Amino acid sequence: PKGVINDWRRFKQLETEQRQEQRREMERLIKKLSMTCRSHLDDEADKQKQKELQEKINGKMTLQEYNMIHNDEDDEEFLQRYRKQRMEEMRQQLYSGQQFKQVFEITSGEAFLDTVDKEHKSTLIMIHIYEDDIPGTESLNGCMICLAAEYPTVKFCRVKSSLIGASTRFTNNALPALLVYKAGELIGNFVRITDQLGEDFFAVDLEAFLQECGLLPEKDL
Repeated sequence: PKGVINDWRRFKQLETEQRQEQRREMERLIKKLSMTCRSHLDDEADKQKQKELQEKINGKMTLQEYNMIHNDEDDEEFLQRYRKQRMEEMRQQLYSGQQFKQVFEITSGEAFLDTVDKEHKSTLIMIHIYEDDIPGTESLNGCMICLAAEYPTVKFCRVKSSLIGASTRFTNNALPALLVYKAGELIGNFVRITDQLGEDFFAVDLEAFLQECGLLPEKDL
C-alpha cells in the first residue's frame, strides 16, 4: 500500500538524521511497519524492505540507532552483548588470513617456484637469497626472524643462491638479496641490500626501509 511505502521512506530519512528528539517517531514507524508489512506487502520489493527493517530490529543496527528506539532497564545488558559480538567479528576479520610467524627455509629451485606461485594471491612473500660468508647475511637473517613475529600474515623465507642455480657473479655482487612477491609477481627487488642498510643493521632499520617502499602491511592490533 502507498501509505506503507511512505512510512518506509520517512523511516529511512529519520534513520540518517539520527537526532534524539526523533526517537519516538521512529519507534512508532517501526511498530507500524512491522505489523503492516506482514499483512499487506506481497511483491518482492516490499518484502526486501521488510527484511531490512527486521534486520535493524534483530540487532544489526548501530548503537546510536538502538538508543534512539529503546530506553529501558535492559539497555546495558543488550549493549554488552552487542559489543562482544562486534569484537568477535573484528577478531575474525583480523585473523582470517593464514599465520606464518617464522622464517621458512627453501631447499630447492622447485620449492622456490612453488613458494612464489602456489601461495594464496593475497599473501605477501619475502625471500632472502643468501650465502653464509656474504657480509650482511647474518644481519638480514636476524631481521627476518624478528619481522616474522611482528608481521605473522607475511611469509618470510630464505634460500641459498647455490640451490636456485645462481651464477658466481650474482652470488658475489648481488647478495644478500631480498625479493618481495605477491600473487606470483615480483613487486620488490633489492639486490645487495647492504648498499641501503649497511652490513650491520637491525630489524627496525629493515622495517622502516620496507615501510618507506610500501611493502609491509599494517601491524596486527
